[in-house]
Amino acid sequence: MRSCLQLARIALKHAQTAKKLNVGKIVMGECGHAYRGAVYDGPRWLGWTKPPIPMVHAVEYYYELIKSGRLKIARKIEEPVTVQDPCNIVRGRGLHDKLRYVVNAICEDFRDMDPRHEHNYCCQAGGGLINCGPPWKLSRMKSNKVKADQIAETGAHTVITPCHNCHSGIEDIIGYYKLGCHVSFISEMLVKTIEMPEA
Repeated sequence: MRSCLQLARIALKHAQTAKKLNVGKIVMGECGHAYRGAVYDGPRWLGWTKPPIPMVHAVEYYYELIKSGRLKIARKIEEPVTVQDPCNIVRGRGLHDKLRYVVNAICEDFRDMDPRHEHNYCCQAGGGLINCGPPWKLSRMKSNKVKADQIAETGAHTVITPCHNCHSGIEDIIGYYKLGCHVSFISEMLVKTIEMPEA
């Protein structure tokens, strides 16, 4: 109950601050749980059907910027990449197509996982599991062999994870199973690929 009230207080503070700053939209970072808390859970506890100021996840925002041409891609990442489908923005929001649009726009060699979209295997870091101690982490790693195999089958050098929990969860899997690849947020990839205006 305490965490639900906290979600409501944060959602209310978001709305009040956005109104005070006279903004038209709030862009949430690459964190599925923060997004879900701000867009769904928090507002429900306040009796709102939706937040009074529109909120979009970073993936939606990157998609808008690239598709509209406001963000121009100057170069693409050449190494093979794959992408993790975070539960809160794919199962909960259906952003799998926009996610892949962004990844394809900035990466030359995108290799999708199988299964994908809402059927992609979970990283097992959500719901607070990532914060549990060593015994739980070991159990999480052992039961995540299926995810490790799924990543390895893509042959990707980078796993793009547009969610903080997925980022940590996949990083743990890569380390435990010695997959030899690394993890990245989309924002890190964008910085390397976008056209930078002259100062």
